[in-house]
Amino acid sequence: MDFISSNIVPIKKVTDTIFHTKIEDPYRYMENLNDSIVIDWLQKEEKCSKSIIESISNYQIFLNEITQNYKTVAYSISKHKIIGNRYFYIKQKTKETTPKLYYRDGFSGIEKLIYTSKENYLINYIQPSWDGLKVAVGLTKNDKEFTDVIVIDVKTKKVLKGIASNSFPTNLGGLDWLPDNSGYIYTYVPITNPKQKGYLQNSKAIIYKINGDTLDIFSKKNNPKINFKEQDFPLIYLTNPKNKFTLGAVASVNRYRDTYYIKTNDLINEKNNWKLLFTKEEEIRNFIINNEELIYKTSKNATNYKICKTSLLNPDFENPTVLVYENSSEVITDFCLTSDGLFFVKTKNGVIAKLYHYKNKNITHISTPKSSGNIKLSSKGIQHDELWVTLKGWTTQNERYLYNFKKNSFKKENLNSNISSLDNLIVKEVEVTSHDGIKVPLSIIHKKNLKLNSNNRLLIYGYGAYGYSQKPKVNNYLVNWVNQGGIYAIAHVRGGGEKGYKWRKGGYKTTKPNTWKDFISCTEYLINKKYTNPKKIAIMSRSAGGILIGRAITERPDLFKAAIIQVGKINTLRSEFGQNGKNSIKEYGTIKDSIEFKALLEMDAYHHINNNITYPSIYLTAGMNDARVPAWQPGKFAARLKSVKTKKKPVLLSVDFKGGHGFDSSTEKRNQELAKILSFALWQTGHPDFQKKH
Repeated sequence: MDFISSNIVPIKKVTDTIFHTKIEDPYRYMENLNDSIVIDWLQKEEKCSKSIIESISNYQIFLNEITQNYKTVAYSISKHKIIGNRYFYIKQKTKETTPKLYYRDGFSGIEKLIYTSKENYLINYIQPSWDGLKVAVGLTKNDKEFTDVIVIDVKTKKVLKGIASNSFPTNLGGLDWLPDNSGYIYTYVPITNPKQKGYLQNSKAIIYKINGDTLDIFSKKNNPKINFKEQDFPLIYLTNPKNKFTLGAVASVNRYRDTYYIKTNDLINEKNNWKLLFTKEEEIRNFIINNEELIYKTSKNATNYKICKTSLLNPDFENPTVLVYENSSEVITDFCLTSDGLFFVKTKNGVIAKLYHYKNKNITHISTPKSSGNIKLSSKGIQHDELWVTLKGWTTQNERYLYNFKKNSFKKENLNSNISSLDNLIVKEVEVTSHDGIKVPLSIIHKKNLKLNSNNRLLIYGYGAYGYSQKPKVNNYLVNWVNQGGIYAIAHVRGGGEKGYKWRKGGYKTTKPNTWKDFISCTEYLINKKYTNPKKIAIMSRSAGGILIGRAITERPDLFKAAIIQVGKINTLRSEFGQNGKNSIKEYGTIKDSIEFKALLEMDAYHHINNNITYPSIYLTAGMNDARVPAWQPGKFAARLKSVKTKKKPVLLSVDFKGGHGFDSSTEKRNQELAKILSFALWQTGHPDFQKKH
């Protein structure tokens, strides 16, 4: 099973001295993705990776099974939006290569086609106008995430004149229609090519009129009195056409933002006068405008969050009215308003969710149709009584219900055709004692007849960054892995949000080692409880989770057989010099600060590779159109691993030259990556049907 790659990339050592610490970087030049040597090597790595994966017995059969399983579902539906009584959504039938935009009047109404995207384009965003007569549609190609927005007349199905370019809707809050439906507001990104200077900088919130006119309303240039940094993103919140006030936030990777307000009627005034509403120090995560009140969720003096309200015109954030107090063992994860009051969700350990109602200081628990680990709420606002409740679990796909508060009844409103339960599985939720005594939630999923004989294949996932929780949901990696007889586990490590804001800060900058140490503790627990052994363990994550996996295998290489890192951040010392690097500083730190430099070095897996250590087998992916993690991050890591002097294990680097971060890739491409990654993991963990052909 040993493997030596013939694709050798030259070493060109660069040495930096940072705060009296010598840092040697043998592959710094690979950060130039225009270098012909680098491109040639990446192309060879992709070819080599593809060849090896395709030589695994059963790989092609596995891919065919995954593809056929997808085809057994008649269609998939996404981007569901309701305006008035009109339902808008994207639908892609199994045999179709492009998604289509549909609507229906009422849930039981006749489905009507509005728009079919062009070949090779994906619809990655939709937003209907307030009157439901027009719909803005975001189109993207090659997984670039950046979007051109067109507007379609619902009645005539014609594309109206004009295209709003350089939108980033999946990351920057989408767009909000003006109250009169004459246009919309969105965040415009001037430079979207990561190879150009100024990439993702000096963005503007602009009004885009249907006739093509534009107006800058919230930006560094237009609002010099506001403390915009060039890497910040101006976001606008006009969430109801009847709102007298519109909010604007100075956004970055930090969830807490300086936020301003303006009278909605004054938006089109070029000299608009935004007033400060609250700063990021108020730790406000989400908010709703209700007439002249702000209802919001905050972690200020409440690490598991509380829900408060205050006046918009005379705010008092020091002494707000507290509607829902913090609970020491549950985190408030969602809330919304209807004419029947405030509804909110509390979640324990990120995996046990419950629904509640608040009105007139009374809080009532609402029993949902089935227990759930993940509850999401949506409504039309305070003027309406509709409340939609979506339930998800590790073994239960989306189940969407319309809740009638007065009758205390749930009516199923599923648009998707693939609602099903995986009844032959067992889900165990446990807490594992980490290196410092902290209890870490761990989800364990496997078939009912599994024997705890220390010989089961395990695939364990973790993330631990940006405060994101790994919420229960069915995913293809889970389903296909357990169908091959393996155990799938999710370690809810620090850096995520499963246990509130304190949990997020427990794996952040100087405390980042807790992220991979929690993961290691969860792995050791599974070994000690005889679920598995180190020769049967594959570990996986993506993006910022590359830090977790990279440092887990460099700190405890003996504990894992294989590791998978998809589009992963691994070389953190160089993060601030990559695309969107200035925003990376807010999550990881900067080498210009002595304390943060030490933290960055500690979390940098690339610089923790030792020439005399044998590391687990590894499968890395990269996308040349990636707007978040440049391809040189996994590229440098692969090159460094290949250079170690010990007996080598497989180091495969799969580079998608027409792909990005993976958010907007096609179903075909997702299925191929799924089959490749799981075939690699099954091969390395000893599945007899997935061994390399000789």
